[in-house]
Amino acid sequence: MVCFCYNKTMKKEITTRMSPEGLEIANSYLTSGSVEDVSDELKVPKDIIVSTLQKREIKQYIDSVYMDLGYRNRFKLGKALDLLIDRKFEEAEESEMYSNKDLADLIHLAHKMRMDEIKAQTEIDKYRVGRIKTQNNVQINSELPFGQGNYGKLMDKLLKSEN
Repeated sequence: MVCFCYNKTMKKEITTRMSPEGLEIANSYLTSGSVEDVSDELKVPKDIIVSTLQKREIKQYIDSVYMDLGYRNRFKLGKALDLLIDRKFEEAEESEMYSNKDLADLIHLAHKMRMDEIKAQTEIDKYRVGRIKTQNNVQINSELPFGQGNYGKLMDKLLKSEN
């Protein structure tokens, strides 16, 4: 069995929010990629597998693991692109026959990917800031305990008449 809990942040996330059963189903799904295979492997009905995979914390876990594996990982993707650009430069120096368009296209692609990454991170930050709850302070005036208006005046008269 392959375990995908590979960093401390993810491990903390898993232990505080996901059930062990949910983690097992998620890891099995990541390995096989099919609800039917997970159901057969774990001997659990398909409807339970599907409902577990639809939970928010399970989806987050699967998405984060999926994006960190292989060339979907932004660091691996960046390294691969940098290596490709370096090889193009070497090829251009050796042969002295190259087109500026090839190099420009690769550099443009690297720049576009970086800009898209920054844009996505900005969107995530906006979302997180939008989720912060605001605090409302309420001021109570001791001079008019029942407020202004007819109700306040009536209550004030009733209290004064008792004295």
